[in-house]
Amino acid sequence: MRSPFLDQLALGARLAVTSGRDGWGRLLLTAFGVGLGVALLLFTASFPGIVHHRDQRLYTQNDTFKDEDLPTPGEATVLVAAADTTFRSIPVRGRVVQPEGPHAALPPGVAAYPAPGEMVVSPALADLLKDPANQLLRERLPHPVVGTIAPAGLLGPGQAAYVLGGDHLSVDTGALRITEFGHFSPPKPMDPKLILLNAVGLTVMLAPVGVFLAAAARFGGERRDRRLAALRLGGADRRATARIAAGESLVGAVLGLAAGAALFLLARQLIGHICLAGFSFFPEDVAPQPAIAAAIAVVVPLLAVGVTLLAMRRVVLDPLGVVRRSGPARRRIGWRLTLPLAGLALTVFALALPAQGVPGALPRTALLNSVQDTRGSLVVSFGVLLMLIGLCTLLPWLVEAVTRRAGAGPLSWQLAVRRLQSAPGPAAAAVSGVVVAIAGAIALQTLFLGIGARYEDLPRPTPTAGPYQQSVSFPGGAPQAGALADRLAHTTGIAATAAYTEFNLESPTAKPWELPSVRIASCDVLRGFATLPDCRDGDAFALQSPTARPDTAPVRPGTPVHAAGFRGAGEPASFPLPAITATVTAVPGADPGGRMGAGLLLLTPAAVPAEALRGQPATVLVSLADGLTDPKERLTTAVMAIDPQARAEFPLDRNLDPTYLAVKRLLTAGSAITLLLVALSLLVGQLERFREQRRVLGVLGAVGTRRRVLGLSVLWQTLVPMALGLALASVGGLLMGAVLQYSAGVPTSVDWGSMLAMTAIAAGAVLLTTVLGLPQLLRLMRPGALRYE
Repeated sequence: MRSPFLDQLALGARLAVTSGRDGWGRLLLTAFGVGLGVALLLFTASFPGIVHHRDQRLYTQNDTFKDEDLPTPGEATVLVAAADTTFRSIPVRGRVVQPEGPHAALPPGVAAYPAPGEMVVSPALADLLKDPANQLLRERLPHPVVGTIAPAGLLGPGQAAYVLGGDHLSVDTGALRITEFGHFSPPKPMDPKLILLNAVGLTVMLAPVGVFLAAAARFGGERRDRRLAALRLGGADRRATARIAAGESLVGAVLGLAAGAALFLLARQLIGHICLAGFSFFPEDVAPQPAIAAAIAVVVPLLAVGVTLLAMRRVVLDPLGVVRRSGPARRRIGWRLTLPLAGLALTVFALALPAQGVPGALPRTALLNSVQDTRGSLVVSFGVLLMLIGLCTLLPWLVEAVTRRAGAGPLSWQLAVRRLQSAPGPAAAAVSGVVVAIAGAIALQTLFLGIGARYEDLPRPTPTAGPYQQSVSFPGGAPQAGALADRLAHTTGIAATAAYTEFNLESPTAKPWELPSVRIASCDVLRGFATLPDCRDGDAFALQSPTARPDTAPVRPGTPVHAAGFRGAGEPASFPLPAITATVTAVPGADPGGRMGAGLLLLTPAAVPAEALRGQPATVLVSLADGLTDPKERLTTAVMAIDPQARAEFPLDRNLDPTYLAVKRLLTAGSAITLLLVALSLLVGQLERFREQRRVLGVLGAVGTRRRVLGLSVLWQTLVPMALGLALASVGGLLMGAVLQYSAGVPTSVDWGSMLAMTAIAAGAVLLTTVLGLPQLLRLMRPGALRYE
């Protein structure tokens, strides 16, 4: 026996596809609107897979991680050294490799070892090297290119990387000996504040998608209601008409699923050519989780059916027409305030949850503690979702309350106000996505402002008046420190250099923090660090400083010590501490890194045996010539020309936390994509509203109403809900931002500039979509729009 319920759904589906040109136009608009949301949901569902594949690629590239004794040289071993660099804010991953046997493992993505002095590069680096504007990069990497790194050896298609063949590597010069590439290491626990930022960011990006999916399911509602009134005349009851309406919405949702899947597949093929916030991904790595994709395929049609049935409760379908209940009955605010209050209550609940498994977490003895674990962050993000939905439900009430009290004005204003009074719901729904997006963006930006103070305003050394502002580190270069400094000094753009070697000490009875560290340099260099009474090779000086560590043990001459944290081959050489010649004071500003004066011994080369310098890095302080253009890039290029393993350091530059920077870039890019989606949804929704009003517009045009008046009327219909929505979004976003800052345990502050900028961008997007829809409006104002099928 056939079910009447299924028959009525099938009838609704048949009406949706057999309603002529108008019906198909409505279906296509609905499918496109739903498809946009589904595509973004599928990309979001791909996020766990993207993270998994990226982690696997990171493990593959983790080849310079030492956590155990080095293997002995053999047929399967290879020496590898890091040779990373950065060119104009673009990170370039570099490795110098030297196989020690015929069976040495190949680097991932490399078909064969390059000969010494030759390199294989990634496609992205090859493009950079070909660019005529990157002459400094070509000077930095002057080696002939003999191959390309395959995707198996890259994090993404946009990663710049190279593998250089070497013949001079050794463990003492900073290389590691390995038997295979790749090393699994447990991921570093993320700061709870960054977890909260991630959770809230994903909620903010996805909430507008849900709002638009609900709005897209209602496209063509007025025409559908008139058809259903005709079915009532044929004998259908209210339940039957509701099910038929649900069947029509179901068709649009299913077509939207297909359109969303097609958009996702198309965008996935293009994603390999896009670098998003500094990240790039291979198309094969972007695949939605099957369970989440199945949930999307089920939830989207159910959402369309549920929204339709909910909307039908406010409509009375009589055989003689359609009567909307929204006119005489005013909207109530009581239940609309329940949602944001429930979200606030959830946030308070999250603050009271005990932190589990978080080192250093504060005891949950009061509500004044911040969210400190993933569970609390998820509860807070769900609370934020309820607050955003609450703002969305408050907007129709606000539009109705304001327009009900609107005064008289020009004809265009009166037409707009009358339309808003008779149907405030569609007008509010048109900008609901903008309200949710902007409120979430303001809250997220406010949270960024509070958390960013911890990661962006990092303490930096105070600029010194000394001669050196930069430094260069040469791994394993301590025995040739002077020669390296001389070679660098003869490079164009380098005014002066000073070389030294510094390392911590330890002994069989004392830990590194209990002994002073040593800085070894010639007398000429040491005079730049401290005021010396006299200096001969073999002297040793103790630095007197008020900032010396209180836990430093007294220096006892003859105490056997050796270098701590030794990375060379074998064991570090032991030597007795030399007798102190004199106690000296530091020269202010001599060290750009500000490391002078923390239990430091200044030694001349003859004061320690030469074997003690083996495996230790050399540091060369650099003074650049005045008027040098692009000094950072030129210094880095000069340094890598001497040794690809060397690193140029700029102590006075700000160093941002890489995890925070990655989270910020990805969330900012995701917010921009969401805003673009909202703008497209506004355009689609506006075109559908014009189609709904085509007969009214045609009548007004036929009786002589000026096009300018109707155009201004449409503009007023957009401006009023937009102004009210942006005001509501600003207030709600600031309140949510304050709650989030309190949840994160950071001081409350407001970024007024960013808030005004986002509000202006949203207003511009709404106005732009309105202008883009005016040509369609002008076409519908012609008498031909009165034709009716």
